[in-house]
Amino acid sequence: MGLPITRPEPEGKPGFVAYLRSRLITGVLVALPLVITLFFARFLFNLLDRWSYPISERLMGHAIPGAGAVLAIVLVFILGVLAHNVFGRRVLRFGEAIISRVPVLNSVYLGSREVTRAFSSDRTKSFRRVVLIPYPVEGSWAVAFVTVEFTTSTPTGPCRMVSVFMPSTPNPTTGFYLIYPESMVRDTDLSVEEAARMVISGGILAPPPDHVLRPSDMPRS
Repeated sequence: MGLPITRPEPEGKPGFVAYLRSRLITGVLVALPLVITLFFARFLFNLLDRWSYPISERLMGHAIPGAGAVLAIVLVFILGVLAHNVFGRRVLRFGEAIISRVPVLNSVYLGSREVTRAFSSDRTKSFRRVVLIPYPVEGSWAVAFVTVEFTTSTPTGPCRMVSVFMPSTPNPTTGFYLIYPESMVRDTDLSVEEAARMVISGGILAPPPDHVLRPSDMPRS
């Protein structure tokens, strides 16, 4: 079920110490992601609660635990409702116009909005294809998404270029914007969904190797 548990081939009955050690290691591998998730959930819950304390104290006379989480869910739901009707979209566009005029905040908001939209349900329209780029040094390759293809003039003639977004692990909504000559990138058979899963998992959920590196691109021994 996706848990990092491996079953070794039976080679005789293991001793008590080996049995205890293997179970402890398996327990740590299973517990670690749960602990990290619970820690993050608790941090987010407490953060939302601290924001809601002044409101609940003013309305009810005392702080209400959990009010921040409930308020956040309600606000997210309202934003979803607004985004699905004409009047709501006008309100959201008006709010975006205000934020876009605020220095520093405009670049943060608009940049994160575009990246988030790229990974939404219509992301295949935003990302043309998945490629490998030479990064951070020559000889190593990183997964990137082609966003724009264009031709530029050079002293030797026209040169085909590609703009790519290289996501970071494990948060693919952040990364680097890079421009390469098309001849420097390698095509892959990865879909956007496969590449996103591979980046988020740090390569654990990797597709077959021939989807990432085509046989014709493999180095010959």
